[in-house]
Amino acid sequence: MKFELLNEWRGLERIHADEVSEICRSELRFSRAVPLAVERTTLAIGAFRPPVILVHGFAQNRYTWRISERSMSGYLAAAGFDVYNLELRGHGNSRAYGAGNARAFAEYVDDLVEIVNQLDQPPFVIGHSLGGAVAVGAATRVPLAGLIPIAGVFRFATQNPTLRALARISLRASPILEAGPVRMSTGWAGRLLGQLYGLTDIAGYGLPLAGWVPGSLERHLLEERLALGFDWTSVEVWLQMCRWALGEPFEYQEAFSKQDLPLFVIAGDSDPLLHAEDARSCYEASNATDKRFVVFDAFDHGHHFGHLDLILGQHAPDIVWPQIREWLVARS
Repeated sequence: MKFELLNEWRGLERIHADEVSEICRSELRFSRAVPLAVERTTLAIGAFRPPVILVHGFAQNRYTWRISERSMSGYLAAAGFDVYNLELRGHGNSRAYGAGNARAFAEYVDDLVEIVNQLDQPPFVIGHSLGGAVAVGAATRVPLAGLIPIAGVFRFATQNPTLRALARISLRASPILEAGPVRMSTGWAGRLLGQLYGLTDIAGYGLPLAGWVPGSLERHLLEERLALGFDWTSVEVWLQMCRWALGEPFEYQEAFSKQDLPLFVIAGDSDPLLHAEDARSCYEASNATDKRFVVFDAFDHGHHFGHLDLILGQHAPDIVWPQIREWLVARS
């Protein structure tokens, strides 16, 4: 593998509640045309199951998958997997290493393909939100062991009039927005939402852009996730998402429909940012003989789940994570 080891940490990681695991976390840099940051997590004694690549969503970063008292990356590592937490160009440490913003969504797919090609065997890929779309794109170009989109974009905003209206406004302004290299920061929004926790948590009931179900994340952990996990991104990628919202087909859809790749599509019942029906479109388009679609909801699972809740919500470790682990183990 062509990763440069920058730092390494060994110790106990808080997985969830009282559960801890002794892990090794390495800060890696992959440098070719674009320098990319990868955070590798394994058991301290080493991995004994295949690699899993985690891909964050729009304007997010590595903290999609772990915060101080809840770590999905640590959970998968504790199950024996070799976990690679990728930060796409323009995000997190990849930006710090000099990787500028993407000029098109396809460049995110290029980033994931580069990392897949450095591994000794086809990995599983888990993508959240826009990261799900990145994973689907990569699946059409390189061999994967399996794919798990979590609230993953395949269709976008078909059930959310507010998002479509925002998309129309953005596209009308595109001549101005595309006049120069414009970067978008969501970090200020994350910090503001954290500071206004009481208001934003209550407003989450029925709010068309709500990212979590009110009360689903403990206040201090939600504030941490919002402060650390909101990042920079490029206006070009947002405008591409706007075109999807207004009916332009996802460019990898046809090629993906020809893949026979194990697929586990996950959605939340209370997620206006990626409605369950939009998530279902990935499942329906797939030609896989081994595919599964689950909507985590209050009826079957005892709790409502929003966009962030599926990964770091207080009920995710007991309800969502085990199903992901079991699916991966069965196909390892």
